[in-house]
Amino acid sequence: MTAENQPTVTPSVLNRSGVLKSNYSSITRVNIRSGPSLNYSILHKGNVGDKVTVIDEEKPSGDSHTWYKIKYGQQFDNIGWVRDDVIKLSETPPKENTTDAETLVHFATNAKTVRIYGLKQRYMNIYDNQKEVTELSGVPAARIPKVDSDKDDAWISYMAVKDEKSYYVRFLPFSATELIISNSNDGKITLREYGLRAWGLEYENKL
Repeated sequence: MTAENQPTVTPSVLNRSGVLKSNYSSITRVNIRSGPSLNYSILHKGNVGDKVTVIDEEKPSGDSHTWYKIKYGQQFDNIGWVRDDVIKLSETPPKENTTDAETLVHFATNAKTVRIYGLKQRYMNIYDNQKEVTELSGVPAARIPKVDSDKDDAWISYMAVKDEKSYYVRFLPFSATELIISNSNDGKITLREYGLRAWGLEYENKL
């Protein structure tokens, strides 16, 4: 994906909380669909008042509404889409301990929200979208040097370690992002997901 065809990014929407609502007092359930359109199948019927977390957004061509990709339950695959008229977003996005001006790369996967930041010392934040808790906050991150024999030498990689877990963040500028979590003792991968809606200084080649 090139810089020219990147979607418009709205960083404040990622990881933002919301509450399901109805347009009619007689309707107390909200359809959560498999995609950003009324043409997609209904995955789940949420209750009015259910708290959800927004992990992506899209405004389909020809649709006057914005659609939000949400995490609505505790299971890994409790992910779906709702239209903007059946969700009330929180008034302010979550705050982090440094400014966006120091963000190197920021993206969300289905399970986590990732941020690498710091212009001198680099740090990693990981937010668990399912449990709605911060998994890593201000953990020092090391930029992994590229080697001549590495077939993936176009990727930029960072690693952080905490509580016997290793966190690897990889990205191609203006293109793919990826989060890999493994056990530090045996290297077994416990999560590997590609990211959504990435942004940041290093991701956009602005450093």
